[in-house]
Amino acid sequence: MSIGPLTTQEAANLVGLPRDQFRSAMTKARRRGVECRRPRDEWPDARTPLWDAEAVEAWAAARNPGRFPNF
Repeated sequence: MSIGPLTTQEAANLVGLPRDQFRSAMTKARRRGVECRRPRDEWPDARTPLWDAEAVEAWAAARNPGRFPNF
């Protein structure tokens, strides 16, 4: 089953991080070339990113091997 776009809070909950820690981790991931945000034209406004659930799950699995066995 595919999960639709996630808010920042939903994405943070998905990977078990506080929202601010998730946002910081995503900033660091983007600097390394990992993009988990949905395209900007899908955002409700320019300041509210939506996240791709599959990309967030893949990032979390790579970050913590073995922690997310169902991904």
